[in-house]
Amino acid sequence: MLFKTWLLQGIFHSAPGYIQIEGDMVSLTLVDTGTFGKRKLNALLKRNDVFESLTNDETIEVFQVSRKAARYQSPWYMLSGGGVVSFSGKQYKLSFMQPQNTKFPYQRLGIIRESDFTDFKDGREFGKRFRLFMDGQDNPW
Repeated sequence: MLFKTWLLQGIFHSAPGYIQIEGDMVSLTLVDTGTFGKRKLNALLKRNDVFESLTNDETIEVFQVSRKAARYQSPWYMLSGGGVVSFSGKQYKLSFMQPQNTKFPYQRLGIIRESDFTDFKDGREFGKRFRLFMDGQDNPW
């Protein structure tokens, strides 16, 4: 299963990507730099090649973790449409709803029609089901 997701930092920075769920594994892959500058994005992910790779139309896997090894929290103010994945001393703030400052580059995934997606409702629904999945429910989809 794939679902569009934004990696967030603070109130200004977001980068589009997708969450992928395969069995018990959850991964986040970025497809674009979003509002991040080179130094900020590379520092956030502690890699020197992230920004340049994304600007060259490559994707970057941010993490891959078993749901059993991770913790997911969705604060009330995210309206179930996002949250924080934590594991091994790392935290990643995610949104399943499009931030106003970063449009999702559908063309990077081979998707042409944006009208196939309803952002707010779908993001909240996915967030609710993602929380159930991360809490151990086997098939919330």
